[in-house]
Amino acid sequence: MQSQVTANQYPHKLNKISCRLRNLFSFAPVFGMVARPEKQDGISVIMRVKDEKDWIETSITSIKTIADEIIVVDNGSTDGTFQIIDNIRSEEENLIKLSQRPDLDFVSLSNHVLEQAEYRWVINWDGDMVAHTSGESDVRKLRERILSLDSRRFYVIYLRLINLAGDLLHQDPAEMVHIEEYVHTFSAKARFMHTGHYEAVKFPRYYQPLFWYEPYAFHVNVKPARKMLLRYFWNAWLSLEDHHNHDGFETFVGQHISQMFETGSWKKAQQLCVERVCRNFIPYDTCTMGSYPDLLLPHVENSRYRLRFDNGRIVGRDE
Repeated sequence: MQSQVTANQYPHKLNKISCRLRNLFSFAPVFGMVARPEKQDGISVIMRVKDEKDWIETSITSIKTIADEIIVVDNGSTDGTFQIIDNIRSEEENLIKLSQRPDLDFVSLSNHVLEQAEYRWVINWDGDMVAHTSGESDVRKLRERILSLDSRRFYVIYLRLINLAGDLLHQDPAEMVHIEEYVHTFSAKARFMHTGHYEAVKFPRYYQPLFWYEPYAFHVNVKPARKMLLRYFWNAWLSLEDHHNHDGFETFVGQHISQMFETGSWKKAQQLCVERVCRNFIPYDTCTMGSYPDLLLPHVENSRYRLRFDNGRIVGRDE
């Protein structure tokens, strides 16, 4: 990868004093100042999913190569996602734990699935993430690195994911890659919290931050038009302090599409949303970003989503 492909790609260079203090505090468990990790060695993959039928099977297939358990909680899928996972679970009965909790908000759902982890390491995995299963960035190398760390200490590991957007051949130039705390040592004190527009894990100060920038996985942000429209309003919904008291997210979207897209039609709003979101996307460059994961290649060659062009300008998408 090139040294810089988009903004804020080296968070280890930010807040250097904080990072150094955390590195120092991380020895607290070694010297008995706080309790050491108690879970057995291994990796719990936690997944919170809703309406991810396009990528869920590929996603689970890619990450199961390094998981000691995969805990999946469905948040109320209506597109067949739960049935797909249930079929996979029947073949991986000792690996996958599957349940449904459509009643929980996202932060509560995240903590609910996190509490079920039985192993020392937790990987936060989404239903649209696909890992490399071969080559230099094989996700099995990630497992080796994780399990080689000092078992007496607590860590939070920031990983870099490559983003695909619109279709499998393009990216959003504003966020070609994404870095987040996808891996951490389990403890009851590491909890998901709502932070502004998003939810993230809050860690005690004795967690040592590590920044591993090898691209072990892709985030396949390639969604049906309806889901793209819903995502367009997600941050505005979360910004409402009393959003739990409203009639529901989709009702909120329905009330605002005319204001944003000058139409009362969901179908027309979906079309306009795709055009607006994708209009500045750029081609995916394997020379810059690296090769696709093996499990994505069949989808690249025969994708149900294709951006549509007119005189070199993105004007929509076929799906």
